[in-house]
Amino acid sequence: MRAGLLGAGHIARALAEGWHSTTVVSGARPELFVYDPVDERARALAGDFAARACTTPAELAGLCDAVVLAMRPADVAGALAALAPALGDTAVVSVAATVPLAALLGGLPPGARVARVMPNVAAAVRQGVFLLVPGTLSAGQMDEVAGLFGLAGMVVEVSEEEFDAATAVAGCGPGFTALFVEALAEAGEAGGLPPELARRLAIGGVAGSAALLARDGDPVALRRAIATPGGMTAEGVDVLEARDLRGALAAAVAASVARARRTP
Repeated sequence: MRAGLLGAGHIARALAEGWHSTTVVSGARPELFVYDPVDERARALAGDFAARACTTPAELAGLCDAVVLAMRPADVAGALAALAPALGDTAVVSVAATVPLAALLGGLPPGARVARVMPNVAAAVRQGVFLLVPGTLSAGQMDEVAGLFGLAGMVVEVSEEEFDAATAVAGCGPGFTALFVEALAEAGEAGGLPPELARRLAIGGVAGSAALLARDGDPVALRRAIATPGGMTAEGVDVLEARDLRGALAAAVAASVARARRTP
């Protein structure tokens, strides 16, 4: 598949890294093209991942089966206008969280093939979660796009009505988790651990828990197995419950959803 990245920032780099990981069979890796208004950034990404840097969005569209809009929501309208003259049957996949399908289709010619995907940065290590709204993709394009993102993680099809809440959990979740690890490491330091050791232990504990949860799929069972009555974990969990960790996370997700629904 010939995949284009319109934008060469953090998400574009994470996707490229996942798609071109040494653990991906070479024949499955997409042929990659990239355009960015900052030419040096496009050339840098292209050089790192054996991609071709394009000189215009129209050139990118003409060379690719699918173009990923990897940019800030505020820049999407301009990108669509630049793509439109050369789009043809090329699929357009937007990873801009706050731009709905109607806005994407409104900026492109009638009959355009458009989808939304919300990635997260774990794509770089092939552990991404990709929320896919198929939009107006053909069945064949849907399979190609799902296969492309599936190289870098798990693809979950959702409706557009579910997209914002799903993004707050899967897309924002890594940021919430990073804050938790940061705070856990700081708590370890306060308990007398050297900073580097506290950080390593916090990261290792969360990574191991995530692996178990991915295998078994039951956070309640894992919590109950670890937090035996009268033990250290149970004491700490009781404090987190008393301090309303659940309420804090619910408020964080609600705030993220509200931001997604505001005009960019």
